[in-house]
Amino acid sequence: EILLAISQNTFHAFQIPRLSSYCGRNIRHGGWWPDYVLRLFKRNKGRFTEDVVHETIQVSGTIAQLSTPILHEAFVDPDEVLAKINHYSALGATKLYAKGKTANLGTAIFKGFWTFLRCYFLQLAILDGPEGLMLAISNAEGTYYKYLKLRQLHKPGSHQ
Repeated sequence: EILLAISQNTFHAFQIPRLSSYCGRNIRHGGWWPDYVLRLFKRNKGRFTEDVVHETIQVSGTIAQLSTPILHEAFVDPDEVLAKINHYSALGATKLYAKGKTANLGTAIFKGFWTFLRCYFLQLAILDGPEGLMLAISNAEGTYYKYLKLRQLHKPGSHQ
């Protein structure tokens, strides 16, 4: 599919659906599928952003979508989930802090709870079985800790 797409020389970049696995199960709900990511582009037409969390590619030109998914092993086991929650929540808090955002304990609790409800029920992670529940909980934890860490960054004497 990639060879055919680039041989036509019609587009400058391509978004590819990403099928991610969570602790051994491919996740098709919870906002994780089809999760199009821009991963193929002409060098002179794209550049990476400077974001500290989940940098993206900005393209000058036309973008098409491919249909064959990239298989992405997002999280192998609960230990990796916890490590990434800690890492990404710190980066996310730093990004929000740099934008002048603030948070309190209530914000952290509300945002974490809302993240769980949105992922598990509204985005139907409930249909992905036990791993869908685990995903919704870990997403909620990541959000909760991001805002808790943002709160901490605003305390006198905190280190950024």
